[in-house]
Amino acid sequence: MPKNFQDLTTIVFIGTLITLLVSAFLISFVYLYQQRHLKFQFEKEQLQSEFKQTLLKSQLEIQEQTFNHISQEIHDNVGQILSLAKVQINIMQQSNNRSDELLNEVKENVAKAMSDLRDIAKSLSSERIRSMSMVEAVRIETERINKSGIILATVSCEGEERQMDEQRKQILFRIIQECLQNIIKHAQATELYLQFHYLPEMLNVLVKDNGKGFDVIKAMANSSGLGLQNIKTRASLIGADLAIESDLDKGCAITIKMPNE
Repeated sequence: MPKNFQDLTTIVFIGTLITLLVSAFLISFVYLYQQRHLKFQFEKEQLQSEFKQTLLKSQLEIQEQTFNHISQEIHDNVGQILSLAKVQINIMQQSNNRSDELLNEVKENVAKAMSDLRDIAKSLSSERIRSMSMVEAVRIETERINKSGIILATVSCEGEERQMDEQRKQILFRIIQECLQNIIKHAQATELYLQFHYLPEMLNVLVKDNGKGFDVIKAMANSSGLGLQNIKTRASLIGADLAIESDLDKGCAITIKMPNE
């Protein structure tokens, strides 16, 4: 067989082999790309599903918390005011005392009860949080806490407050609400402090108390840390980083850093 023919055969063989290898590589690359794309789509859909479920759960929890507050306010405030007005009317009936002073007191108490009921009606609206800014909604929440007299809550805001996507706002509000409830139930604190710091690239939220504190690592490792893990999970769903710092007898500080959309 001529040498030139052998060389040509070798070249054709090598060319065919290279073509097959390149084709196999391209096919493998396309296959891997499709698999990764499908995996990415699946993970994206899963995250969206988790986000929607968390959003719905947050909305229901916000409503439940609001109803609990309303029930307590009606019992503690409106109920007592109306009971006092009823006693005052009974006194006037029994003593035939129609003094303008006592009558004015009754009117003032009834007016106060009506004002409280109007405030409660506003808080029942599903548009309440949507129509408010984040800082305003949290201020109302802390005002309710302060009315209880158990703890003194203060709120501050630095920077210019920006509008926020409604879904992210609902979840962030619920995270803050959970932090406040945990402080009230477990911290044995006398003061709590909230700070909103609006930066050009992100929003920083600080929730701090002067309570008994706890071991963060131990709390996260056992069942009692499920609440903390829950708020961390919620924070990640809105693209926020959540850090918890606490020591025994030194209170607790929770920081939420949420990038702008």
